[in-house]
Amino acid sequence: MKRLTLLFILCWLAPQILSAQQPDITGVWYGELLMNDTAGNPVHLPYEIAVSEEKGKFTGYSRIVFQANGKEEPGIQNIELKWKGKEIVMEDEGFIEHQFSINPSRRVKKTMIVTLRETDREMIMEGTWSTNRTRYYIPAKGTVVLRRKLDFKKSELFKSLDTLKLVTKLSFKDRPELPPVTAMAPPPPAPEPDLIIPALAKMNAQREATAIPEKVPAARITAMNARKKAQFDALARVPMKPAPAPVVTAAVTAPVKKDPPAPQPERKPAPQPKPAPPPPAKRTEAEPVAVQPPPPPEKKPVPAAPRPVPPPLELAAPSAVKGAAEIDKRITRTDQSFYFQSDSLVLTLYDNGEVDGDTVTVLMNGSVLFSKAGLDIKPNTKTIYITPTMDSVKLVMYAESLGEIPPNTGLLIVNDGDKRYEVRFSADLKTNAGIVLRRKKEE
Repeated sequence: MKRLTLLFILCWLAPQILSAQQPDITGVWYGELLMNDTAGNPVHLPYEIAVSEEKGKFTGYSRIVFQANGKEEPGIQNIELKWKGKEIVMEDEGFIEHQFSINPSRRVKKTMIVTLRETDREMIMEGTWSTNRTRYYIPAKGTVVLRRKLDFKKSELFKSLDTLKLVTKLSFKDRPELPPVTAMAPPPPAPEPDLIIPALAKMNAQREATAIPEKVPAARITAMNARKKAQFDALARVPMKPAPAPVVTAAVTAPVKKDPPAPQPERKPAPQPKPAPPPPAKRTEAEPVAVQPPPPPEKKPVPAAPRPVPPPLELAAPSAVKGAAEIDKRITRTDQSFYFQSDSLVLTLYDNGEVDGDTVTVLMNGSVLFSKAGLDIKPNTKTIYITPTMDSVKLVMYAESLGEIPPNTGLLIVNDGDKRYEVRFSADLKTNAGIVLRRKKEE
């Protein structure tokens, strides 16, 4: 009898002990679902979940955003979560509200299996997701990465649940928002007393006296290159016109020939003396004679000058000043590519998500294109020109800093004439994001 009582107590306490060992996952998580479309191109879908707990049962809501017809189409679902060992299984329960142009099928269910990873700064869920097969839809699958959001009341999912009056069902609604964790810088070391040895002091003075100063500071070279690139970008946008032919308006003078002296007529005495008229002034050789200019030549049509080709960008190699100083020590993951047709592409950089101080250096075929650019809501724009001999262009995103919320995530918009491509990338201090642009050959 005692053994049965002890066994019953252990069975009753086991779930409570297991739940006590599990970390608290309630709150708002944000990230994205990654999948490939029918053409094999990667597709990034923004995704958020809100996890609530009541009496050991986990429920919540999710928000997914699709891109269709050039606009965002969000939808909100009910989800159910379960712990299975070290894994968390999430299943959809159906849409509460959506703004889709096509009504979603009720038979398609999405299941996610993720594992929890904790660091000193954040909590991360990573795993896979998949949908079931139906009569009209084939199954889809991909990966998912979610991070716990500290200021959860600013998330789009929390705002949508507040509009739907569902916030009261969240167990963490009254939890104070945690400030972002910042690493404390160690205090500077105490200055050591100066120890001057006469012989060393003399050598240092001689070395400083004979040191060769730098010809041009590195910062000045950077500013000069930036001005040149800005001038080239401005030149490329201005339509070129042929210059008019010059018109010559100077007076034409002809050489003056020396006239022979005119013969003097003999004077006869007149009956009445009259004053003789003054003799005509003699022409000297030095006096120029105005000559009518010849008629202007007929204007011939001037052929239009060919449009000058814009000079290529002056791209510098990676360095500590330009950025990407440790590009050879990191792994470049190239998982995105597309085709282009124009001879010039306009690249624009934004922060993909919250502005948290991300800094990135973009390299084009191994040379620095954007140097230590801060990702913000303000765009970083640059025009690149593709020569006829270039069949492909490789862009590498190198993370200079991870900001307050790692990793370094950004949005690169490529304008190829009338076409527009949006590329979302993610990089950290060990991995670079690579994108390959290939020229589409004319058939």
